[in-house]
Amino acid sequence: MTYVRVTSPAGERPFLGTAATKIALLLPAIIVLALSLGWPLLTIIMRSVHEKGRSNFSEPLYFGHYTAIVQDDLLRQVALHSVMLAFVSMVVTVLLAFPAAYVISRLSRRVSSLMMVLVLMPFWVSIIVRLFAFTTILGTQGIINSAAGALGLGPFPLLYNTFATIVGMVAYLLPYLILILVSAMMSIDTSLLTAARTMGASEGRVFLDIYFPQVRPALLGGSVLVFVLGLGFFLTPAILGGPHNLTIPIFIQQQVQNYQWGKAAAMGIVLLAVSVVGYALALKIGGKGMLSPVQQGSRGASARDPLRPTSVTGLCVAVLVFDLVLLILPLLVVIPTSVTQTTQIQFPPVGFSTKWFIEALTSPIWIDAFLKSIRVGVMTAIFATLCGLALARVGTRSKSPTLKSAIQIAAIIPLIVPVILLGIGIYDVQGRLGLLGTDFGLVVAHAVLCLPLVSLVLANALAAVDISIEQAAWSMGASNTRAFWDIVVPLAMPALVGSFLISFVTSWDEAVLAMFQTELDKTLPVTIYSFLRSGITPAVSAVATIIIAPVLIGTIIVAAKSFTTSRSATKART
Repeated sequence: MTYVRVTSPAGERPFLGTAATKIALLLPAIIVLALSLGWPLLTIIMRSVHEKGRSNFSEPLYFGHYTAIVQDDLLRQVALHSVMLAFVSMVVTVLLAFPAAYVISRLSRRVSSLMMVLVLMPFWVSIIVRLFAFTTILGTQGIINSAAGALGLGPFPLLYNTFATIVGMVAYLLPYLILILVSAMMSIDTSLLTAARTMGASEGRVFLDIYFPQVRPALLGGSVLVFVLGLGFFLTPAILGGPHNLTIPIFIQQQVQNYQWGKAAAMGIVLLAVSVVGYALALKIGGKGMLSPVQQGSRGASARDPLRPTSVTGLCVAVLVFDLVLLILPLLVVIPTSVTQTTQIQFPPVGFSTKWFIEALTSPIWIDAFLKSIRVGVMTAIFATLCGLALARVGTRSKSPTLKSAIQIAAIIPLIVPVILLGIGIYDVQGRLGLLGTDFGLVVAHAVLCLPLVSLVLANALAAVDISIEQAAWSMGASNTRAFWDIVVPLAMPALVGSFLISFVTSWDEAVLAMFQTELDKTLPVTIYSFLRSGITPAVSAVATIIIAPVLIGTIIVAAKSFTTSRSATKART
């Protein structure tokens, strides 16, 4: 963006004022990135090259922890098992995502919008709650085994093994890949498909020679992205997997708990290197716009090339229905188990009782955890939104390409670093600073996770604001600060509200960093996790139902509004 100066009663002045103003704007974000990203990663690197895993360079560099990853049988098995889980999950996710995305992209605007609302609905529910739901579905007294028992079959060993881990991973990764593929498929130029058909090409030939090549970059890039995400899974194998499902993140956590920092740090750095290469490769293959939504008004194949009733189409629709069941069923199955009269969770529930809701709403354990999550979530949302606003302001109005690039890189790095690596690094740093167990320490830790998306949303919003409006305010005698807060901020208010909500939900849902940060004063996700590890009661179902209910209600409202709006628009056109 060109650096702009205007003449006003106060004289010629830049948008951002002096260099000191820029530093002051960026200082909070710099502190967050330093305390929760830079310093933690530096200490992990230092520990990985120290023989005893200490964070200092006072002794000669030691690379034995890295060579052990290749030579030690246990470390090698952990690495290979993690790769296997990530690869199998990627393959299954691709097989389920591609047909579903194909159907969604070919539906009408109204129906495809509804399908995407349903696909993305799990994003608004805590991952801990979703994993708990899978323990209810796959358990010995869960839905599947209960149905099998009614037929005289089972029970089947579906939980606490590799199968359950892959199911949980696929359910988490599926919406990401569907979103990527739908965006790519909707942007296809359907005139090419029509031209191929008019020249006598069969439907199979049109798909293989015209359609698939245009989708292939997004499919390959999205697959690499899904694989990299799969390598960093911690909660899913920890909750759904068995003792043999030892993955790299779980190994790192166990080693840190046993104060074996050297091996944990080396394994973490290797995981970070693979993640960096994987993200770079995904963007190289799929392009920088791989994760961008379809431009407004672009409907690609869905507008001019509707679905034709064939056996292949029927199979794709069946896959879409299966995907929706996999994504939505875990959100619904928890509700009936919360009103059982028994002390054990089983499906179908026995009797009807509200005592577990009373316990969830009156027990100090749940009340304290709920208040902790609300308190930290609100503070994180305010802090992350202000930091993101400062980054976006400097990034969109600075004339220095170097500064802009530095801001973009700094804002995106937290997305690349595996969360388990951030967890142990922040735990190490905040332990030295005496911040462990404090709300402030957890807010700073959560803020670094919120910055990438918040800064992106706000940067797009500020870039869309006409700079001439701000210049006009200057010409009327307003200061830079007054013009920004009175003119620019109100125009960007929808993005600010969205950033606040995104940050709050991110903090509310986060469990890995909070697990290292809290001991007795736990957040709600960590409290649920502790019950999943020690012993599940229907009170957990009641808490999960309380969390899920607003999402279900909100989804119904959004879907109904979208349906009504689309129908009104269709009537207006006719």
